[in-house]
Amino acid sequence: MDSPEEVLAKLNDELSAANLIDLIDQAQSIEEVVAIQKFANELLGKRLLESVAGFRAGTRRFLNVTENILKSIDDLDTSFFKITPDRDPDAAPALAALNNRLSEALRLFHDDEGLRKTHNSEEQAEDLEDDEKKLAPVIDPVTIPDDIVPDKILVAPKTSTSREFAEIADEYVRFFVSAGYKNDREALIKKFALKAVGNQSRYEAVGTPLGIPWWFIAGIHLLESTYNFSTHLHNGDPLTKRTFRVPSGKPKKWNPPNSWEASAQDALRHQKLAGLKDWSLPRALWRWERYNGWGYRKKRLPTPYLWSFSSIYDKGKYVGDGVFSKTAVSKQCGCATFLKFLHENGHVDLKLDLTSEDEQNQPDSDADVSAVVDNNQPNIDDNVPPEHPFQAFFDKNLPDIRYFKWHEFLIKGGSHSSNGLNTDPPEHLWENVLPLARALDEFRDQIGLPVVLTSVYRSPAYNAKIGGATRSQHMAFTAADFKVAGGGGGGTSAWAKRMKTIRASGLFEGGIGVYNTFVHVDVRGTRANW
Repeated sequence: MDSPEEVLAKLNDELSAANLIDLIDQAQSIEEVVAIQKFANELLGKRLLESVAGFRAGTRRFLNVTENILKSIDDLDTSFFKITPDRDPDAAPALAALNNRLSEALRLFHDDEGLRKTHNSEEQAEDLEDDEKKLAPVIDPVTIPDDIVPDKILVAPKTSTSREFAEIADEYVRFFVSAGYKNDREALIKKFALKAVGNQSRYEAVGTPLGIPWWFIAGIHLLESTYNFSTHLHNGDPLTKRTFRVPSGKPKKWNPPNSWEASAQDALRHQKLAGLKDWSLPRALWRWERYNGWGYRKKRLPTPYLWSFSSIYDKGKYVGDGVFSKTAVSKQCGCATFLKFLHENGHVDLKLDLTSEDEQNQPDSDADVSAVVDNNQPNIDDNVPPEHPFQAFFDKNLPDIRYFKWHEFLIKGGSHSSNGLNTDPPEHLWENVLPLARALDEFRDQIGLPVVLTSVYRSPAYNAKIGGATRSQHMAFTAADFKVAGGGGGGTSAWAKRMKTIRASGLFEGGIGVYNTFVHVDVRGTRANW
C-alpha cells in the first residue's frame, strides 16, 4: 500500500477538497492526519499565489485593452467624425457610459498600486511656498554637459534628510546622471515616456498659460493616476466630485462634470507652481518630490515618486496617506526615471541652473594667509571654538586625516567680523564635508606645503551679503576655497591641475574652479570645471 506521502504526490494539483476529506477519513494515525493537513495547507497556499499571479496578469492585459479602447473613444471624440447627440443620439451616451466605466476601472487599479502622499493636509500646508522667493532662479541655466555622466551606476544611495533646495539640489543632479534603468522595467519606462509624448499637446494646453513645462505635468499625471484623464491631477480622485484624499476638498469651486484641464490648473496653482521661472532639472525634481511629500527623506530613502524603476530606488513605500511600509515596493515608474528616458531620447532639453561658483572678487577667499603660517595661527580666523560637538563628529568619521584640524572647517570668514551673519553649519549637513576633507588632505600631502582654507561653510544670509553664487556649494557644506602658503606649488593653475588628478583617481566627484589667488573645490557629486 502506498504511503500517505506517495498518495499525496500522485494527486498533487488534481487534489480537491473532497479528496482531502476522503484521505483524512482513511488515515490510520494522527501522524497521517497531520501529514495530510500540512500538505493541504502548502498546496492551497501555492494555488492561491498562482491564482493571484494569474489574476494580476489578466488584469494587466485587461488594462491594456481598456487603455486602447479609451484612446479610440478619445480619438473619435476629437476627429472629424466626432460622435455627438445630434449626429448619433444612441451612440453618444453609450460611449460616454463605456468611457466612464473603463476610466473607473483604471482608477481603481491605480489606487491598488499607486503611491500615496507622505503627509497629511496640515503637514503639506507648511511646505506650499514660492520657492523662488527663498532662492532666486538662475537667469541663464546651461544644458547638461556630456562629460557630467559618471563612470558607474549608483545603486540605492542614502539621501540627505534636508528638504532645503539649496542643500539638496546637487543630490538630485548626481542621482539623475548616475541612475540606471532596471532591466525588467525598461519596456514599461519607454511605454510611459512615449505615452506622455502622445499627450503633449493636452499638457501644454494646461501648462503654457501657467508657465509650466508639459513634461512636468505629465510626470504628475503619471504618478497620480497613470495618465487617467477622468481623475483630479491633485491625487487621482475621480472628477465626479471634489477630492477626498490629501489634498482634500479640491478644487474649492467644482461643479462636476468639469474638465480635467480645469482641475489640473487648480492642482498646479495649489502647489504654488504657476508663474515660476526656473524649470532646470534640480528645481523640477525638488518640486515633484514636494508634490508627493518629504516623508522618504526622514528615512533617508530615495523617493519612488522620483526614482522607481531605476537603480536609485530599492524598496519602501507609503501605502496610504502618511502610512509607510518598509517592505512594500513601488510598481509605478518614477518621474525622474521617465524624464531621464525623455531626455536621452531627445524629447526634452533639460538645463542645469549652476556649473560654476562665479566667485571673482570674494573678500574672504582673497584674504592674505601669510599670517596663518608665519604666526602659527590655528586657522584663518585665528580662533578655535570651545567645546564644539563637531569636533567629536570629525574625530570619529575622519581618523585618517593627517594635516587638517576640525576647527579649520568651521571658519566664519573675514567678512563675518564686520557683518556677523555667518553661522556654524547645521548638524544635518556635517556628513557633506567628509569627502571634501579627504580630498583636501590628499592635496596637502601631494603638494608638500601648508594649505590654508579661506572659506568653507556659509549661511545663506552670509553668502548673499558677500555676493556668493545664488546656489553656492558653500551653503551645503560641500565646498572650500584654499590657498597654498606663499603661493608655492606653481600657483592656482597648478593647484587646480593637481586637484583634478586627485578627482580622476576617484577620491571625490565635484567642481574645481581656478581664480587669481585661490582655488575652489567642492564635492557636489558631478564634475564641473571653470
